[in-house]
Amino acid sequence: MIPKKIILFLLIVVCISACENAEDPIEPEPEKPVVLEYGTVSGTVTDAGTGNPIPGATVKLLGSSVETGVEGVYSFQGVVYGDAHTLIVEDADYKPYNQLFGLNQGRLVVDVALAPLKDPEAEIREFFDDFSDLLESLDMDNIEAIQALFSETYVAADDAATLFGVASGIIPENYEDVVPAMTQLFEEYVFLEFLFEDIEIDVTHARKMAVTLRLDVNAEKGEQRDPRELKAHCKFEFRREGSDWKIIYWQLIELDIRL
Repeated sequence: MIPKKIILFLLIVVCISACENAEDPIEPEPEKPVVLEYGTVSGTVTDAGTGNPIPGATVKLLGSSVETGVEGVYSFQGVVYGDAHTLIVEDADYKPYNQLFGLNQGRLVVDVALAPLKDPEAEIREFFDDFSDLLESLDMDNIEAIQALFSETYVAADDAATLFGVASGIIPENYEDVVPAMTQLFEEYVFLEFLFEDIEIDVTHARKMAVTLRLDVNAEKGEQRDPRELKAHCKFEFRREGSDWKIIYWQLIELDIRL
């Protein structure tokens, strides 16, 4: 049996040790400050079909948005590093697009190719079908619909062949000339046939294109039904305004008129 004096001594030692520990607690190590890192995210938005840049597309990231410039370029600076960023690209003429990405470097390039909502080539071929039908109708009630195919910024080329076509009343000189030119054409001719053939389409993007084609016009003028024949190699430039394609430029590259 342990003597009572030894037990008492051990209790005193334990109490003294506990008091010393209570008076001198272990201090926790200070927390290291969190250092945030930032980088730049940039890229080019292009048409998936043509590879050409798309201006005016809206690009969104982390609550901020920018529009692409003429060259289709966008840029976001001060983007915090992270693994769950979402880049969103929106344009009225293209399918919506979003992409997840991580950022752990000072500069990251994220290029985007957008798919158009409609087929521009199919649209423009339908445009020429409608244009031909309206011209061949010789119906004054259709002149307003013909004018609607032209942009208010439309102008004809100023080379010799085109100016001859303007003077002949075949094509309008500018937007204000569309109605009087078509009115005169419909008044003078009793038969019109406009054939747009060998159509070659150069699509820039879903809002801009150029078209070259062969135009054959067969006509009969006045009560005597005097025959007229025109053959021309034409160039058109188009711009989408709203949901519709509009003619902004018309040139007669080569012209052959037979009376």
